[in-house]
Amino acid sequence: MAKESLKNKAYNLIKSKIIHCEYAPGTFLNESTLMSEIGSSRTPIREALSKLEQEDLVKILPKKGVMVSDLSMNEINMIFETRILIEPYIVRHYGQFVPAEILLSMKDTFTRNHLQEISSEEIYFKDAQFHKLLIESSKNIYFIHTMERIYNQNYRLRVMAGNRLKDRLIASNSEHREIIDMMLEKKYDAASESMRLHLEKAKEASFANFINTY
Repeated sequence: MAKESLKNKAYNLIKSKIIHCEYAPGTFLNESTLMSEIGSSRTPIREALSKLEQEDLVKILPKKGVMVSDLSMNEINMIFETRILIEPYIVRHYGQFVPAEILLSMKDTFTRNHLQEISSEEIYFKDAQFHKLLIESSKNIYFIHTMERIYNQNYRLRVMAGNRLKDRLIASNSEHREIIDMMLEKKYDAASESMRLHLEKAKEASFANFINTY
């Protein structure tokens, strides 16, 4: 039991630092340093890293070490290709299962005045919460597991962008309100198309930011 707890502790800590870019893309992780930070032996660290490799957050390179998975134009393209295929489909076919009171609550969080009062990190959280809510409405574990991996990578992109995407975040949440309004009106085909356009704009912004960053 103690071993499992250390493995979970190692997994959760390393994953959090990767997603929040405390361990930057392309950097190598030092096992001894991780052991010291987590207070564990080598085995739980290696088990955690093995699990993170399965989630594409690290790469275990023979004779080189463990590298935090890099981000690239191709990675961004794959992230949004997957999102554009799945999320509009979810809205069209499962949007009816999201209770109206939850949609109204989410819409309230996306008001412009409220967003101006909170940090970018909090906006990221609310954005992710909205998209995860829609995915979870499908009750399809394969959609849910696939998108969890996608959102981990997507979050890293946002953290790297920092405040440079603040204007895009405000526009994005206006798009969220539009999607929610259509869902409340039970116009799921229109909401699905709005979701597709929303993701296309997010993709363009991510590409532009990546080019400016690198």
